[in-house]
Amino acid sequence: MRRLAILIALLLLTACGSATSTSTTTDATPTARPTPTAPATGGSVATRTPEPGFTLLPSTPILPTDTPTPCNNDALFVSDVTVPDNSQVVPGAPIDKRWEVQNTGACDWTRDYRVAFFEGNQMGAANEHALYPAKAGNRAIVQVNMIAPDVPGDYTGRWQLRDAGGQPFGPVLYIKIIVIPLPSPTPPP
Repeated sequence: MRRLAILIALLLLTACGSATSTSTTTDATPTARPTPTAPATGGSVATRTPEPGFTLLPSTPILPTDTPTPCNNDALFVSDVTVPDNSQVVPGAPIDKRWEVQNTGACDWTRDYRVAFFEGNQMGAANEHALYPAKAGNRAIVQVNMIAPDVPGDYTGRWQLRDAGGQPFGPVLYIKIIVIPLPSPTPPP
């Protein structure tokens, strides 16, 4: 009977692995056992092979990565700083138009942001002008230098903010002026 108990104990030890293992593997995970495989270089490397009913877990945890969310561009018209609507100007007069806007988007406006002519009368201004840099939530002044047309009449020019990629955003800014005729000289008496 004693021999039978020793034989069963030896079988159990052999089936479960020896307590005096000489393995250099430091991973004590019961879900895998090193199995030699032959790599392309000709040597042998121990890999972990899952036993039936177990799932291998990576030895280094995989942390979730933050997917960067694109910021949105937006603006709010605050006021006409110069040249209010329906201002009267003489033909050929220089116009320094300034609008105050607030950056209501989540993107900071960099030096690559622009204000671009949209429609109407451009009044001698360039097609694009640099947009004053503004951090999200801050206010900025948008400035466009123009020249009043030579012919009397009503004129409107519309301008649009654009991001670094050229995409329009925010409200359309406009200037509306009335060019009045120059006073005729009075003949001397």
